[in-house]
Amino acid sequence: MPTFERSIEIAAPIQSVYDFHLDTRNAERIASDGQEFVSIIGEFPLVEGGEVELKVKMKPVPGTQTWLVRVTELAEPVLVVDEMLKGPFAKFRHEHRFAPSAHGGTILTDHIEWALPGGAAGRLVAPIAAKLMEKSFVERQAATKRILEADVAAQS
Repeated sequence: MPTFERSIEIAAPIQSVYDFHLDTRNAERIASDGQEFVSIIGEFPLVEGGEVELKVKMKPVPGTQTWLVRVTELAEPVLVVDEMLKGPFAKFRHEHRFAPSAHGGTILTDHIEWALPGGAAGRLVAPIAAKLMEKSFVERQAATKRILEADVAAQS
């Protein structure tokens, strides 16, 4: 099963980065280019076992996709795990990991185990999906960094 992992250092306290990820409505604020969140329905802050329904438009795919995710693990302030119950992936388990950085900020790591549906056909297009996932998470992490570091600067 393919995995993806990417980390970024954010000059913000670990609790702030963790709390930001407990509100899935922030997905709209950090969406990558070509991704539009039409609606995000759930209870926030997230709780273990909680579910969130997202309606998402993914360019160039026509129409709106429904994603349903469940929070399967929370460990304050170091881990948020969600798993896709319904959506474009056969499997999608996303660990948001938070660790203190040497500079007093936070290391955010996105670790994803994923698989596409469709058996051999899904495996054939997996390299394309992997590149799109990498692009998406580069943009998402950069936006998260920008937002949280601006919040820290505004509080100073």
